[in-house]
Amino acid sequence: MPGRMDGQPARTGPLGPAVAAPTSGTGAEALPVTVLVVLAAAVFTAITTEVLPVGLLPVISAGLHTSESRVGLLVSAYAGVVVLGSIPLAAVVVRWPRRTVLCTLLVTYALSNAVMATAGAYWIALVARLLGGLAHAGFFSVVFAAAVSVAPAGRQGRAIALVGAGTAAALALGVPLGTAVGTAIGWRWAFAACAIAMVVFAVLTALVLPTQPPPARSAQQPVLAAVRTRPLLAAAAVTVVLTLGHYTPFTYVSPLLRHAGVSVTGVSLVLLGYGAAGILGLVVSGAVVDRHPRRGLQAATALTTTCLLILGLAPHGAPGTVAVLAWGFAFGTLPTLIQAVALRAAAQAPDAAPAVVNTAFNIGIAGGALLGARELLVTTPPGLALTGAALTAVALVLLLARAGGEPPEVGEA
Repeated sequence: MPGRMDGQPARTGPLGPAVAAPTSGTGAEALPVTVLVVLAAAVFTAITTEVLPVGLLPVISAGLHTSESRVGLLVSAYAGVVVLGSIPLAAVVVRWPRRTVLCTLLVTYALSNAVMATAGAYWIALVARLLGGLAHAGFFSVVFAAAVSVAPAGRQGRAIALVGAGTAAALALGVPLGTAVGTAIGWRWAFAACAIAMVVFAVLTALVLPTQPPPARSAQQPVLAAVRTRPLLAAAAVTVVLTLGHYTPFTYVSPLLRHAGVSVTGVSLVLLGYGAAGILGLVVSGAVVDRHPRRGLQAATALTTTCLLILGLAPHGAPGTVAVLAWGFAFGTLPTLIQAVALRAAAQAPDAAPAVVNTAFNIGIAGGALLGARELLVTTPPGLALTGAALTAVALVLLLARAGGEPPEVGEA
């Protein structure tokens, strides 16, 4: 059993070993809320940075004197670097303390956004986005492991959920706000604001994140060896298939809703409800993840499959609207539960799990968009929902098959 720096045995929980750290509460088991909020705020800005060009496509296109399709490639290039770089970077950065790594990556994010804000030509913007993708690949391979390392035993899942709330907030607030700012006063100001925020969060991370030795010193298995183990490969396969099933219809959810008879104004309202339901799902996942991460993931996957079947077979009226809201709730739980299950699968090398999840998620996002685009050429939008349901059903089968070979969760008989 790994030891703590004070010579006492390390505490363990359902998600693996936990490194002792100062807490901001009154009891020994309180979550270090200040640390986790800073990390969540950094995640908020990182996700906003990633998706911001989507909302600002026309104005960036005009500013760089290029086509909207070429600006869209800035998002694809960013995602490509994330897919290719997450695992190799995770294998490298375990040699340094997480605080050093996170601060360096946040400054890299800031540099990427600053270059983007001042880019006078398309190729400069492309370099900026490639640099941002590199920062993203490293950051999301470290930030959740850092959250787990400072959380007390038995509350590590809640730490993941709190940090993951930055993603939900970015999609619900950050991207619309950045789009509004960029449209009103100029897209360069939106990226400049993200650059400034990243510098601030780098400073705050340096101040609040506890000093810990490099993860490589306490890991029982190297990252590159851990990513080849059957449990983590199984978690990666589930993540790819599940996110592929989600993003195949969700990338084109607006045409799906319009096909179901929802008005243009109604689409915005339904998607707002989807986002609100996702936040509720995030809260629920935080409540169950420390005791039942695997069963929670199975339930969320089953609910996703059911919702997509309804949207594929009976998307009109109240059933379709309720299905979208329930779908939002289910997806809100998934990032936390997937991270938790992956961390259980890589308990001997916890920095490997976020890197694998980061890679798998981006493969699913890119693959879902591509698959949906191709399928729309030959079918109607409800067909995308049925394809998504088939894929998430496969993910559920993989989860149930894998569960037979795993130890019982906390509270299971």
